[in-house]
Amino acid sequence: MTVTDALIDDYLDRLARAAAGLPGSRRAELTAEIREHIEVALAEGPDRDEAAVRTLLDRLGDPEDIAREAGAPAPALGGPPARRSVPAFELVTVLLLLLGGIVLPVLGWVVGVVLLWASARWSVRDKLLGTLVFPGGLAVAAWWLFFASGSSTTCDPTGVCETSGTSVEVSGAIVLVGVVGSLAVCAHLIRRARA
Repeated sequence: MTVTDALIDDYLDRLARAAAGLPGSRRAELTAEIREHIEVALAEGPDRDEAAVRTLLDRLGDPEDIAREAGAPAPALGGPPARRSVPAFELVTVLLLLLGGIVLPVLGWVVGVVLLWASARWSVRDKLLGTLVFPGGLAVAAWWLFFASGSSTTCDPTGVCETSGTSVEVSGAIVLVGVVGSLAVCAHLIRRARA
């Protein structure tokens, strides 16, 4: 089974679960209609790669919305909405992107990037975000905070002093942007892994 087949099967499984309140024949008919629509759209398109399948499924919309439009009852309002868990592979990937550079300098983050690109759960856009937004994760912010942010003052014998390096305010801003950016990207990846 290819990655694209897995994406389509997962989408159709979600549709079948969302349409569970429909009569069996209507649920089977709805699933067959959507499967046929997907196959026709992919056959007419130039590509059948992962990006093309993800784009098509995004255009179709949430399976839950399709099931509701077909007459499936909405989920009960009494309890909290069901939360989807993040699969272990994707959770390890996000943790390595965020903290891998601290635990295993450089290598930990690189392993996280390799796992990110190996996963079928994220789109190419998500993978580029995870790779390019603050490479190294929190390790870069920690390195900047502890090693690169210092400023030093040197004075010559005549009493003229010069300060070199980065001011505390600039260093703090760089560290803050690095931490917030890394956390935001990881939160985005976790949210997408749940979807």
